[in-house]
Amino acid sequence: MDEKVNMAIKGDVQAFSSLIDSIKDNLYKTAYTYVKCKEDALDIVGDTIYKAFISIDKLRNSKLFKTWITRILINNAITFNKKRGRVIYLEEEALGNMEAKKEDNDEKLDLLCAIDKLDERYKEVIILKYFDDLTINEISKVLDKPEGTIKTYLNKGLNALRLYIGREIV
Repeated sequence: MDEKVNMAIKGDVQAFSSLIDSIKDNLYKTAYTYVKCKEDALDIVGDTIYKAFISIDKLRNSKLFKTWITRILINNAITFNKKRGRVIYLEEEALGNMEAKKEDNDEKLDLLCAIDKLDERYKEVIILKYFDDLTINEISKVLDKPEGTIKTYLNKGLNALRLYIGREIV
C-alpha cells in the first residue's frame, strides 16, 4: 500500500484509483454513520475522494494515507450536517427494510439514535472504533489527539450510550 501511495503522490492516477478501491467501503460506512442517508453518504465520499485527489501531494507520510483520508471524510460529513442542520432523516428504503426484522432493527435504530445524541468528540471516536474498525492509535492520528484522550472519550462515550439505552452495549 505504501508503494501505491507514493506513486499516487507522484501523480499516478491508476495508483490513486487502486487505493480508493481498497478503502471505499470503509469510507462509505463512516459517511453513512454520520448522515444516515445513502445518497448523502455517496456525495460525501465523492467529495472526499476529490479533495484527497487534488491534495495528495501534500501528504507527507505514506503510512498515514488511510487516517488522512478518513479525517477529510469526517470533516466533510460534519460540514454537511452543519449545513443541513441537526435534523437527520431516515430514507424510506431504510424504514421499509426495518420491517423485515423489527426487533433486531429496533435495537440498531436505538443504538444509532443514541450515538447521534452523544457529544461530537465521543461520537467520532465510537464511529471510528466500532464502525470503521480503527485502533486507538489510528483514531489518535485521525483526530490528532493523544491516545489517552481517545481512550477517555471512548470510555465516556460508551458510558453515555449505556445510560441512553439502559443496558450493556459493548
